[in-house]
Amino acid sequence: MNRHSAILLVIFSVSFVSAQNLPESFYGKFSLDHSDNFDEYLTEKGYGWFTRRLVTLSNVDKIITKAGPNSFNFEDLWATKKLHYKDVVLGREFRGKGLDGSIHRITFTLRNNVLFEKHVPTDANAEQKQDEYRYHLEGGNIVQTLTANGVVARRYFTRQ
Repeated sequence: MNRHSAILLVIFSVSFVSAQNLPESFYGKFSLDHSDNFDEYLTEKGYGWFTRRLVTLSNVDKIITKAGPNSFNFEDLWATKKLHYKDVVLGREFRGKGLDGSIHRITFTLRNNVLFEKHVPTDANAEQKQDEYRYHLEGGNIVQTLTANGVVARRYFTRQ
């Protein structure tokens, strides 16, 4: 193999590896049906009673759509807050707003057919702290798992 062919092979291999995209089964609109242990999770994260009530009682929709060949849009729609992340590429960090309104460094990754959403606030004084949310499919619906100091909560979203 000549040097030119070897370079093309490396470029093709890198492009193929970085082109991982979200499985089609994650695309759709999902509405919150119910939660397990969510208030306990929020308490462990340090949120006060009023914030916990507001968050716990809020209707939530998650809408995931294909944006391009290797990207997707992720919408997290709450009654009081609407987050829109456009042209998300798995493994690529971007800056976007968190639920607290502060700017976060956000990265979505996919491991073993589980979608992870990592948030790192850029302001050390932000109300929302660093977190990673896990999404997996059960019977075509999405289950979000959240963990804080050993407290595990699950939120069940039904496909619409």
